[in-house]
Amino acid sequence: MKTSASERVASWYARYFPDSLIFALVLTVVAMALALIFTDSGPGDVLDAWFVGIPMLFTFAFQLAFTYAAALVLVDTPKVQQGIKWAASKITRPQTAYIATGVLGALTSFIGWYIGPVVTAIFARAIAKEMKNVDYRLISAIAYSSFVISLTGISGTIPLFVASEGPLTETIGGLIGLEDTTFSVMNLVSAAAIVIATTVTFYFIARNKKEIVSFADLAVSGGVPASAEAGGSEGEGDDSLGGSNTFADRVNKSRIPILTIGLLGLGYLVYFFAQNGLAGLNLNTVAFIALVIGFLAQKNAVAYAASFARNLVSTGSIMLQFPIYGGIASIFAATGLAGVLTDGLVSVATPETYLTITFLITGVLNLFVPSAGSQFVATAPFLIPGGEAFGIDNTLTVMAITYGDIWTNLIQPFWALLYFPILAVGTKLRVRDFMGYCLPILIIVGIIWILALNFLPLHL
Repeated sequence: MKTSASERVASWYARYFPDSLIFALVLTVVAMALALIFTDSGPGDVLDAWFVGIPMLFTFAFQLAFTYAAALVLVDTPKVQQGIKWAASKITRPQTAYIATGVLGALTSFIGWYIGPVVTAIFARAIAKEMKNVDYRLISAIAYSSFVISLTGISGTIPLFVASEGPLTETIGGLIGLEDTTFSVMNLVSAAAIVIATTVTFYFIARNKKEIVSFADLAVSGGVPASAEAGGSEGEGDDSLGGSNTFADRVNKSRIPILTIGLLGLGYLVYFFAQNGLAGLNLNTVAFIALVIGFLAQKNAVAYAASFARNLVSTGSIMLQFPIYGGIASIFAATGLAGVLTDGLVSVATPETYLTITFLITGVLNLFVPSAGSQFVATAPFLIPGGEAFGIDNTLTVMAITYGDIWTNLIQPFWALLYFPILAVGTKLRVRDFMGYCLPILIIVGIIWILALNFLPLHL
């Protein structure tokens, strides 16, 4: 069967791109080698930096693992599954499914980078399960690609960093508010252009697809932890309690304890958001919301605990790989490698090319340091003064760093791990199965952001 160009690219990527853990380990070795070659650090210094960095993302990894396990518990209930199936049933054409997934993902990711992956992955999975003519690899790629504007949005790490007092406030020339970054004309127009361009691109990729690999084709028989696949999670809690009727059994089977705590949590959320508004949204808030809604949706505490433990297994990639990237980030920062590479590349820039080069530099560095905050702290002390020397507004340099940091996420599997626990559970789906479809999006998004940085105004 003759395949389309996009399918050939995706197939090539799946054949030659290693497992995401291997990718992280290779980058670790490369970072160590570069530090030894281009800095004054000795082997001991490099290994010290690596050792110190491993725990840097322990808290972040736990936050994400907890949030995703709690979100999967919510999905792991018959009522929620019925709601998802009802929503998915309203979509009858594959093209509509692809477009809806991309638009939903972009909107939710712009609101919160910690919200988009959960919502979009659940939605994409539900649609693919219901529609046999939807390619599961492609809709997974669309879900992940929609994340590309996340860190330019309301929860963007770098825009929030420069809007708050911190160690680099003086370096960037004072506070830079969200109205100059997230809500600038340049950012909003480029974000809209990216959503439109990626939607159109995926529309044609889908239309030209010759081979459809459905959710059912990738499903592992008997390997789906979520009861939603069989609609039996609530029953599982009862089965595990057996047929006895002791006081302890009645308490375990009762919904009152878990419902009481769920209602208390819900009441507090109403109060919390009344006091803080959307400014109160962060990863901890989302984790709490997932926990509370899960308490309200599950039948009893035992069923909840069983579902949580079962679904926690699927977050293993996050728990393992995030600390490894913490070690890489520490090597770049502690040895001065980020500064050396940045200085060398900026030295060949001109006022006309500076923003483009900054964008490309941070895009390359993002492959090694995919944490926006870590990369900004490591590069801003070199890139901001470099831009000032050319008379470039610090806000533009900040946005060039922001865009570059997100751009190469389209080929870096680190952030795909946010989607993977939900998309892959109970299937043979691998990250490399869908990342290849993101390559044309990488090119398109790169062009849009380079044009935006050089030609769009921050404000009208």
